[in-house]
Amino acid sequence: MTSLTCLRRISNQSVKEGKISKFSRKVKVGSALLTCAASGGLLYVGYRHLDKSVHYKPEVTGSEGAGKYIYLKPFNAKQDDLVTHVKSKVQWNYHALESIVLENGETGWTSFLPFGRKKHRLWNDPRLLLLKAQSENREERLAAVRALAKRHIWHDHEYRMVAQSCDRRTLIGLARINNVDERFFLPPPTVQTSEETVEDELRKLLATLPKTSIDPCTKYFTMLALREGQSSQADDQTGSLVFGGNHLSFITSLSKVPEESLFSSYLLALVSHSEVISHCKELVRLGALQILMRIYQRQPHSPKVNCYLAQIIANMAVCEALHAEIVQAGWVTLLVKWKKSKFTELASQASRALANLDRDDINSKEVRYANGINIIHPLGRTRKPIHADVVFVHGLMGGAFYTWRQGQENQDKEKLVSLTDGALATPMNDENQIDSERPWVSRFTDCWPKSWLAKDCPNIRILTITYDTQLTEWVSKCPFESEKRSISQRSGEIIHKLREAGLGQRPIIWVTHSMGGLLVKQMILDSENLASDETTSGKSSTSIAGQTRAVIFYSTPHHGTSLAAYSQQAKYLLLPSVEVKELVQGSPYLRSLHGRFRAFVQAKQIPILSFGEKKATNIGLSIRTLVVPASSSNPGFGEHYDLDMNHLNICKPASHTSPLYQLTLQFINTNLQQSFTSELTEKLSHELEDDESEKLLSMLGMTFGD
Repeated sequence: MTSLTCLRRISNQSVKEGKISKFSRKVKVGSALLTCAASGGLLYVGYRHLDKSVHYKPEVTGSEGAGKYIYLKPFNAKQDDLVTHVKSKVQWNYHALESIVLENGETGWTSFLPFGRKKHRLWNDPRLLLLKAQSENREERLAAVRALAKRHIWHDHEYRMVAQSCDRRTLIGLARINNVDERFFLPPPTVQTSEETVEDELRKLLATLPKTSIDPCTKYFTMLALREGQSSQADDQTGSLVFGGNHLSFITSLSKVPEESLFSSYLLALVSHSEVISHCKELVRLGALQILMRIYQRQPHSPKVNCYLAQIIANMAVCEALHAEIVQAGWVTLLVKWKKSKFTELASQASRALANLDRDDINSKEVRYANGINIIHPLGRTRKPIHADVVFVHGLMGGAFYTWRQGQENQDKEKLVSLTDGALATPMNDENQIDSERPWVSRFTDCWPKSWLAKDCPNIRILTITYDTQLTEWVSKCPFESEKRSISQRSGEIIHKLREAGLGQRPIIWVTHSMGGLLVKQMILDSENLASDETTSGKSSTSIAGQTRAVIFYSTPHHGTSLAAYSQQAKYLLLPSVEVKELVQGSPYLRSLHGRFRAFVQAKQIPILSFGEKKATNIGLSIRTLVVPASSSNPGFGEHYDLDMNHLNICKPASHTSPLYQLTLQFINTNLQQSFTSELTEKLSHELEDDESEKLLSMLGMTFGD
């Protein structure tokens, strides 16, 4: 009995010991697995941290071979701790899995997954958005690009992943969307250092460019830049020899050409060369894109230099064969930055360059913005339909942006003389109320078409035209080919550029100042003749004249100006320019131009709004005169108002509520509505010609006229 009890005790003890040993083995195995998991997790986290801090850019320029760029960014534990990182990683994989399931239409089982299913998960995943943005379906990829551009809360490594995986079309699409996150764009690659200075490379570049297929002015600008560069180089060498090197370097700086002015001289010559397509290709072959990048790195904060750089890139982007080289050289990143600039001209040139690079947007697919055609609105892609084009044309000694700045608050009060019906779009006593509802109207603007008109009329495209004018040949930018500065010669050149920009495909409203009004009159008449010739020859034509819906004249000298009379009296001293000679009062050319334009306006019933000046303008040498008297500013048809303003301020409203701007805005809005109504009526007349449509309208108690 005792033996059995002992055996039972021994057996029970052994069983217990066996259970304990099994449990201990399980604990050991579990702890080992946990240790491996923790080690693996730490290893994975370390890898992810390295992956977030290092990214590669395989794109390289032709001159840099097959090298790779590595960009390092220090890891900040405060901003992205372990918990946040692991949670982001798990949610990323979950989002990707769920998006794939949703695409296949199987949505029921996702309710069993953790974190809870969210709506439109696809649009939160960078990888799937990028795949959608590279789709062959155009509407699908445009929607994906818009969705990408709206993302501002991702981690830096997610933006870098998209930037490194972006194809050229997607990258340009992102660049054209306003307020896009700049982290989508990698920094430009570091330009390979050279033993030569930037100045030496520029001189060699200009000297190597072809001397054929260029006009005399381009040759003149090239010669001027090379001469100025040689003068600067001689000053440097003379300073070192005479003044003993660097001991008196401040003395040599007195005679040395400032770097910004020197670069501007070179860049002006390159602007002229970049208007020739064959020269653009040669510029790329000679490494001009990298040389220009070196100039930017030397003068990154110079608006003047940056404007020239953006202008050259925009001109080169007209040639679609060069788009890959421009993107590869890193210029898209700079263009995105410049598009947000507070300097209107720089933002416009950058927008022009991106629009020329964009071949996927419906509004710019068949459009090319040549040099001299500037975009004011919209600066990027837009989903809003564009109903009309409003084109601003400056006058003598004006500028595409400078002419249209806001007037000073203490300038003339714009008292209306001929306004009898009180036809202001907004009463003057509502100024405070308007400013509180729309704060942008109270801020001073250097371009009121961009700041005011684009907000009041968002469904229009606003363009400005750039062309050089001079009062006297003494200060002419280019002394050659002065005959090309005549109104008739300029007209043909600008019409060609405007048609390339798509003008004539929708209704047009012209806004002009001074001599710009004469130029527009000539362009409208020439366009009508051109359309008639093309129709006769069987060619399809987009007529600028046929799409003209209204014209606004700010102090346009329809019958000449007194300024030209002063120049003629002292013509041997002042040497008046071609532009001034054409503005002589009683000129046969002006009489003929105005007569033909009057006939066109009356035949087409084109609405006209004109403003005249009542204050004398100081033209120098203590001479004050009415530049355009009332007898010349009044065309004799349409609405006309005389304002108590001088010639320079007549196109610069002092505020958003000023009578000058409100009359302009009301006139544009009225004619836009009439144009839209007439187009809709014409479209319906073609679609509702069958009997069933007439029966349908009669059942509704309507006729086509209704």
